[in-house]
Order: sequence, then C-alpha cells, then structure tokens
Amino acid sequence: MVLAVAVPVAEAAQERGRTTPQTDRTITVTKGARLSVTNDAGEVVLRTWDRDSIRVHATHNSRVTIDIQATGNIVTVRGRASGGPTGGIDYEITAPVWLPVKVSGQFIYIGIEGVQNEVSAETVRGDIVVKGGSGFVTARSIQGEVIVEDAKGRINVSTVNEGIRITGASGEVSADSTNGDIVLSKVDARSLEVTTVNGDVRYEGTIGSSGQYRFSTHNGDITMILPEATNATFTVRTYNGDFSSNLPTKTVGDVRRGRRATYTLGSGGAEVELESFGGTVRLRRPGTVPAPRGDKSKQDQ
Repeated sequence: MVLAVAVPVAEAAQERGRTTPQTDRTITVTKGARLSVTNDAGEVVLRTWDRDSIRVHATHNSRVTIDIQATGNIVTVRGRASGGPTGGIDYEITAPVWLPVKVSGQFIYIGIEGVQNEVSAETVRGDIVVKGGSGFVTARSIQGEVIVEDAKGRINVSTVNEGIRITGASGEVSADSTNGDIVLSKVDARSLEVTTVNGDVRYEGTIGSSGQYRFSTHNGDITMILPEATNATFTVRTYNGDFSSNLPTKTVGDVRRGRRATYTLGSGGAEVELESFGGTVRLRRPGTVPAPRGDKSKQDQ
C-alpha cells in the first residue's frame, strides 16, 4: 500500500535559469507496493537504498510533465507532453531493495541494480543491464545487448540482433537470441534452455545431477566448461561440425555424422542436449578454453 505522495522538490528548471527542465519527486511506500516505469525514449537507471520511499529524478524538455500516480499498491511513472510526443526523458530512480520493478519502453537504455525482488525490463531498441533480481527476472530487447548478473529464480532473457551475457545466475534459466552470441558464466542452473540462430554458445558453471539442459545454435559453436566431477549424459548432434571433449566422457553406441550421439560423464545423471547445424560442440575442463570474444580480461591458461 502506498502511504503518501510528496510535493515536487525541483521542477520547471527554466525558472532557475536552466535550459533543461528537471523533476525531482519522492513518494513513500510500504511492503506490497510495485513500481512500473514507462518511457518512450531516453534511459531509465534504477538503483536501490534501504529507505521505504521512491525518488524519481528526471531530465526532460519543457513541454513534459512527469506523472507519478499511486493507485492501490501500484506506483506508475511516465512522462506526458502537451502538444506532441515527450521526446527523450532520462530517469534516475532510487527505490527500496524489496520493491518489485517493471520498466518498459521503445527506444531506451535500461539499467537496474540491487533489486531483491521481481524485475521486468523490456525495450524495442536499447541495451539492458540487470544486476540482481529474485523470483521472476525478465529482460527483453529487440535491438540491444542484454546483460544479467547475480539473478536468482526464473530468469528469462531474450534479444533479436545482439548478444546475451548472464553471470552468477542460479535457478531456471532461459536465453534466446537470433543474431548474437550467448555467454553464461558462473551459473548454477537447475534447468536451462539456450537457443540462438547465428551465434556461438558458451556455458561455464555447474549442472545439477537431476537437471535438464538444452543448448542449440544453427550457425555457431557450443562450448561447455564443466568440472570433471559432473554427472551428466550428453546427447549431441552436429551436421557440419565436430565433437570434442577433454573431459573423461564415455561414448555410448555408434557415432555417425548427422545422428544423435550419446556420451556420459560420471554417473550420467543430468540430461544435456547439444545441437549445432554448422558448428563444433566442445566439452572442456575449466582453465582450458580462451576467454570469450570481446572479453579483454586475461584469458585462461
């Protein structure tokens, strides 16, 4: 439930001699509230603090009014313009760590950090960076890179024309891209589905002995970096590529190009499906694979 709405503390910056108007408002909230931010263009950067209040700082043009409404347990933030579109609005929002957050827009960058509850971030054109999130974590862009770090729960990430990077995630993970690489590192997933059409897939982390995992790419390689103590059964299919492993995997049955081949590691508990039409599938020990393309940090030796 929302308790109160505070009076704007900085607005109509033209009166202060500035060329860019700004809005600065704070509202008080209680547990059970949710935040929804809509922005057509610009950026939304949200961080957290230990106060039970939401501060909204926005930079916008002179025709725009920032509308903050508290209806029931929903706090909505959006820009409204007189006589035309709002143009670009840049938000800097500070919210309680416990507050569920939804941010959506058309042409916006979204950055969300520190939320310990549900997170939803969706844009048509723009990058998304989510650090944190718990429960349901969704990050979707059509034309933009998507980065998710340290999220827990059901994690759903997608983009069409850029790559995906997921680090430090745990739970049930789904990642989908059409034209981009997908890189997952330090992941502890109970189940996982990763799909791209034109891109490489790289997974580094652990897999549960009773989990189910699926990796698929049409034009790209698949690389899994796993501890030797992993227990998994790998079902592998590649048409114009090869399979290689420096883990102590065992072949089950015949291996024929274009057919599914089966390999086991340890007791073979987890079910792992790996499929690439035009790329190579690799299973590797930690420390035996170069860092991903675009990673300027020191490569593994």
